[in-house]
Amino acid sequence: MNELDLPNHYDDLDLIYNEIWTSLIRGKKDSKSEFHQCYVSTHSDDYPSLRTVVLRHADKENLTISFHTDIRSNKINHINDNPNVTVLLYSHDKKIQIQIKGTAEINNQNERTSEVWKNIRSFSKKCYIVEQAPGSKSDVPLSGYLPEHEKALPDDETLKNGYKNFALIDITIEKLEWLYLHRYGHRRALFEIKNKEIKNKQWLTP
Repeated sequence: MNELDLPNHYDDLDLIYNEIWTSLIRGKKDSKSEFHQCYVSTHSDDYPSLRTVVLRHADKENLTISFHTDIRSNKINHINDNPNVTVLLYSHDKKIQIQIKGTAEINNQNERTSEVWKNIRSFSKKCYIVEQAPGSKSDVPLSGYLPEHEKALPDDETLKNGYKNFALIDITIEKLEWLYLHRYGHRRALFEIKNKEIKNKQWLTP
């Protein structure tokens, strides 16, 4: 910060880019970070669809971010039909919004998901053993679990059954847009990426 209470990255595109990745990497590591959760938008037949997911991976070198989901969820069908997605993150404390546009790739029962599944905690694996697909209609309120699994953690053998439903979504970033809100004037910047390289960086009117 300087004497006007402006951050160092206020007028520097390179520092902004580094700040974006610092925020994303902290978000995937720290559950208390405001960037730990993000909003992912996909295209459905009638309306855009939006949901909150947990940021699970952020790779500055390969310019990708990742999240976990159930292979039976509607977002999988959306991505299969149109892999172009938008991700939105916002920090109320820092007054920073990060918007990511990119192409989503679905991983399911492959080498990548096998490695990630090994490191997922048991209570998280439990999410993938629900009987019906997420979003399935029901006449009664329900958790999706069998009665014996609702209040207890299933054994390892049962949890293994969830692996087939586990999907890892990798998003290859094509555009990064950054917005910073400040009383002396907002700042907005765009970074366009191709083949894992920044092809264009420029200021935008906030």
